Amino acid sequence: MTPFAHLRVEGVYTGAVRVIDKGRGAVVSEPQSEILCALDGIVGDRHFGFTKSAGVRERAFHSKGTPIWNPRTWSAVSVEELAEIAASMSVAEVKAEWLGANLLFSGVENLTLLPPLTRLVFSSGAVLLVYGENLPCVGPANVIKKLGTSLNAASSKTFGKAAAKKRGLVGWVERAGGIRPGDTVEAHLP
Repeated sequence: MTPFAHLRVEGVYTGAVRVIDKGRGAVVSEPQSEILCALDGIVGDRHFGFTKSAGVRERAFHSKGTPIWNPRTWSAVSVEELAEIAASMSVAEVKAEWLGANLLFSGVENLTLLPPLTRLVFSSGAVLLVYGENLPCVGPANVIKKLGTSLNAASSKTFGKAAAKKRGLVGWVERAGGIRPGDTVEAHLP
C-alpha cells in the first residue's frame, strides 16, 4: 500500500499531569522526550486503557459510567491546523498541549480529514489506527483563556467553530512502540 503522506512528529505529550479547569475537566498535556505506546494506549496518559466509562458522547446507547471499549487512547493535532484555528480565533497561537494532545505532527494539510482506519506507521515501528475526528469541546477554550492569551469571554466560545474539521484525530494503538520528536510517519489510507 502506498503511503498517503509523510508526516513528522514535532512533539509528544502525555495528558495526565495538569488539570487547568477542574470543574470542566480541562486537561493540559505535558511535553515529553518520548511516549511509550502499549496496546492499551499511551503509558501514563489519562486515556490509557482498553476500556473507559461511558460519558456524554455515548449517552444514547449506555448509562453514564458503564464500562465500554476505548477507541480513543491517543490524540493528534497538526502544526498547520493549529495555526488555522489560532488565526480564526484571532489569537497568537494555540498549542497542542492546550488541547490535551498526545502528538503534534507537521507535513500534511487537513490532518483531521484522514479517514477512519488510516494507519499511522512510525519510523520506530509503532503503528496507530485512526478512529476519527476529535470533536471540538469547551475544555480547550477554557484552557486557552486561562493560560493568558488575549481571549475574552465572547471569543472563547468560538473555539468549537474555529476547530471544526481541524481539531485533530483520535484512535488506538495497533502495534506497541516508542515515539519521539523527529520520528517520521507514513499515513496509509484504508
